[in-house]
Amino acid sequence: MDLSLLGNLMGDDQQLVERFVAIFKTQVPGQVSMLPELCEAQDWEGLSTALHSLKTQFNYVGMNGFAEQMRSLEEQVDSGQTDGISLQIRNFTQEFQQSWQP
Repeated sequence: MDLSLLGNLMGDDQQLVERFVAIFKTQVPGQVSMLPELCEAQDWEGLSTALHSLKTQFNYVGMNGFAEQMRSLEEQVDSGQTDGISLQIRNFTQEFQQSWQP
């Protein structure tokens, strides 16, 4: 994690940064695990919202590769290009779970 952007946004208040990171570590794994379910249910609006939220959170903590994947997936969903999205979501979810170190 690169917390420099988050630090800047929080006015370098270390307590706020630590609070955000704690919330991130608690919520993001659950949000990621919900992506395949949203996809299976073809809840494209819910999926787009979840991807947008994750994109923002990954950006805040400097996880730019994951943020870029969320941006790309969100763009596909928003433009109706949902063929093959489940495989991409599944691949992302596996990649995240393999690399996630809380």
